[in-house]
Amino acid sequence: MMNFYNRLSRSERLVLWASVATVAVVLVLTGLHITGIFPRPMATPAASMPPSPNAPDQGRQGTLMPTFTPTAVLSTAVAAAAATSTASPVATQAATAAIPVEPPAEPTPTPAPSSPPTPTPTPASPAERLAESLRLHRYGDYAAARAQLSSLAAEITGTIRLQARYHLSKAYLAEGYYQEALAALDQLDQEFELALASQASAGVAGQEDLRHKAEYLRAQAYQGLGDNPQAIAAYQRFLDAYPDAVEWIASDLARAYLAVGNLAEAVATYRGAADTAARRGDVVHQVGLLESLAAVYSGQARHQEAAAVYGDILAVARNAPYRAQIQYQAGLALANAGDEAGAIQAWQAATQEAPASRYAYYALVELVNRQVDFDLYLRGYIDLQASLLGENAWLPAVNAFQAYLEQAGPDGDRADLAWLGLGQAYLGLGNYDAAIQALDHLLANYPACSCYGQAWLDKARAQAAAGDRVEARRTYRTFAREHADHELAPEALWRSGLLALEEGNRLEAAVDFLALADGFPDSSRAPAGLYAIGLGAYQEGLYAESVAMFQRLQRDYPEYRWDAVAFWLGRAHQAAGSQAEAHAAWQTLHERAPDIYYGILAGASLAQIPLAGGALLDNMDHIAGPASTLPGDDGSQAFAEAWLARWLGVEPASLSSLPEEAAQDPDLALGRVLLDLDERAAALSALERFYNRHRDDPHALYAMSLTFEALGTYRLSLMAMARLLEFSPARLVEDAPIFLQRRAYPQPFRELIAPEAQANGLDPLLLYSLIRQESLFEEGAISVAAAQGLAQIIPDTGHWIATQLGFPNYRNELVYRPHINVKFGAYYLRWVQDYLQGNPISALVGYNAGPSRSARWREASGADDALFVEMLTLSEPRVYVQAVVANLYHYTRLYGAQGMAAAPGP
Repeated sequence: MMNFYNRLSRSERLVLWASVATVAVVLVLTGLHITGIFPRPMATPAASMPPSPNAPDQGRQGTLMPTFTPTAVLSTAVAAAAATSTASPVATQAATAAIPVEPPAEPTPTPAPSSPPTPTPTPASPAERLAESLRLHRYGDYAAARAQLSSLAAEITGTIRLQARYHLSKAYLAEGYYQEALAALDQLDQEFELALASQASAGVAGQEDLRHKAEYLRAQAYQGLGDNPQAIAAYQRFLDAYPDAVEWIASDLARAYLAVGNLAEAVATYRGAADTAARRGDVVHQVGLLESLAAVYSGQARHQEAAAVYGDILAVARNAPYRAQIQYQAGLALANAGDEAGAIQAWQAATQEAPASRYAYYALVELVNRQVDFDLYLRGYIDLQASLLGENAWLPAVNAFQAYLEQAGPDGDRADLAWLGLGQAYLGLGNYDAAIQALDHLLANYPACSCYGQAWLDKARAQAAAGDRVEARRTYRTFAREHADHELAPEALWRSGLLALEEGNRLEAAVDFLALADGFPDSSRAPAGLYAIGLGAYQEGLYAESVAMFQRLQRDYPEYRWDAVAFWLGRAHQAAGSQAEAHAAWQTLHERAPDIYYGILAGASLAQIPLAGGALLDNMDHIAGPASTLPGDDGSQAFAEAWLARWLGVEPASLSSLPEEAAQDPDLALGRVLLDLDERAAALSALERFYNRHRDDPHALYAMSLTFEALGTYRLSLMAMARLLEFSPARLVEDAPIFLQRRAYPQPFRELIAPEAQANGLDPLLLYSLIRQESLFEEGAISVAAAQGLAQIIPDTGHWIATQLGFPNYRNELVYRPHINVKFGAYYLRWVQDYLQGNPISALVGYNAGPSRSARWREASGADDALFVEMLTLSEPRVYVQAVVANLYHYTRLYGAQGMAAAPGP
């Protein structure tokens, strides 16, 4: 039975597209992509925006390798979804005042095109009012949260009043109002003591954990005010109650100790935290803490001790490039300590352990500066590899390889490899004639070299770079013909075909690709070449030839991009006038996989929905399948648990509770505490460890998904449910109960997303689909391209949007606040769509890769949306659009046009 996530994640492998208008060549190496797991970078608007390093057309797409472990990291600056306010608080009242004076809030925007969230009716009960306040806090609207919490604390008594005081202090801390936070905490203590002395003491005693956690908040406030002795005392009181939390608060506590000159306690804090991480098996966090300790020692000029800590890291680290980094840093510490011999030994180890790494190059520089004898070939190799990483050491590489060849002579044991390196270094320098001469020397004198085939390819590459593409193609073809048994022969034909396409010579490209498929049928390049011919023939109007190529792919390579092949085979049949054959191709694809991108295109084609003008998205309700194929599925939790119980062979009543081992997991308990302290990044790290320990137990996965949802950690909830469905007997997503599906495609932040979508004229379900792909609803997400928050706004884009919407005092850190991030994301998507003539498919590409790029790609492809996506010359926006389209399919099934208001959700 088809695996759930394998179905969802059908994606691009290695494909070539050729454009009729531009004869553009696209080589796509994306691997497996799991829908929605990774945040994607946005780009800056092309108009009304000054140039910047993050401009939309500078190729910011990352090389994200999807797994269930997210590529997004969580910014420590986003612990409370905001940084310290730059405004000075107004004068504060004494700590015993009933309600501190409310300081200025975040920047107030002037009227903007988007409307505020729909007002929530005033809750009737204190518990509901508290919940509403916490929701406002979660959304980053701290001023509104403070107003409600202050009112609540002034009007009621009992445990809810204590909770209101506690959360009020957090709302002050979130914007850096430390004195006000301390006042609220002092009031909490006073009221706690009064309650304990009163008849209500029994109920208050159950809130003792509130006092323990309040000590952490107090420590943060004191530290913010520079009162480090008081901060240390409060941190220690907190750790008395939660000793395992030292792993996550070590940096703050150590900083406080250093501020009062207590190095020994700072060191002990880091050591204790690293030991705690080690006991939990978190080597990454352990070595991170040890790196911080080494930095403390270095900052105190205790370089020998820093070097010893680096030694501790090397004792547990296994990743070779990371070890090279630590060895380099250890060498610096030893050199600063006066131990030149030890430093040299460390740097030599770095160059040996990972010579292709950046830190091996840095270590080499230190050795060369000290005139340490060094293997000349290895020196050239390290320089060459560093140049490929952007260090611009091409000339040192040339010099090193030349020196090695002069020293070793033609019979040196690495002379052949040195000639290859010399040619590659000259190629990097742009000295193509010298590169060709070096590579010709290798080919003429070292035919037995393991690098022989690579030398042929590099020679052709140098010829092409020099402008002689005809000669380059001749070199590729000669190598493939004369050395057909070489493993790189098919690669040579592939590259020759690419060059022919770049020259606009489709006939020669077809000759190369057919020779590749006929002569090297087992090569991974063979089906890619056939696909390129098939699509190119379709674009040229050679529909019979296109049909033949796609049919050959189905016959000889049935698993190669089977979904794309089936769709384009149908298109070729349709264009050739064979409607029955087209219908059959699409029907087979749609029945097998209706909810992946090409299956959705097939469904649209069967429904005669035009694939132009964004009609695919506008008509998704005519394409999407049923919410559930299960008879009697009413969307209830009870139905879902009965289904799970039959599959797992357990009682339904036990399913929503975590298994005993998972329930007692210390990382779950710690994650809950850290979340309640607004230490979201640390909490998610702890909860991720908890998830990873129990991710292979279907019962635990279900209960974890519910637990994570209740905690507001939607990414983890979604991941747990998706994995559960992967294990389940459901072939399609819709073959599982609706209640489970809605946890894989949830609707968190509904009070923000729906109103902002509607205010900007967007389909709310499309905005949900986009945010799911961007961040998995994790507000602290930050991508490798520095895209931030739920809608993944890059800094330049955020400042530009703030200007458009009238946020005069906007700071980048505010973008992590959900109520700002969603507003910005909705506004930007609308702006991009308007910029791109209203086509939502173009808008999705523009949101991800930049509107100017999207406009150029659209001009090249024409009105056909399917061809437009196929011909994108970057892989990431293609995968992005395909994922968002698949998300929209599921959101439309599960919630529909009216589902936003009616469907239950987080």
